[in-house]
Amino acid sequence: MFNRLENFLELFPTDATSWSQATDEIRDLSRASREMLNEYDDIQIEEVDFTATRTPAEWNTLGRESIMRNYDMMRPRTQLLFYERFEDWFKA
Repeated sequence: MFNRLENFLELFPTDATSWSQATDEIRDLSRASREMLNEYDDIQIEEVDFTATRTPAEWNTLGRESIMRNYDMMRPRTQLLFYERFEDWFKA
């Protein structure tokens, strides 16, 4: 599971120069991982303010960092639920 998540995130480079390389999937995964941490593991963290990002590279960097940090804090069952929710994305 973790390898597929990492591979998917590689599609969104931290040195992105175009907004076509920094799309809503990153924001959506960041939000979902935060919400699942709160709902299933009772861990509350602050959300990433994507409206404050000025570049595609910043968007991807902040988003990827939050996704990986949130995933690492999840209990194994929550990680599985997260993976299953976005399995179609991770298989692409």
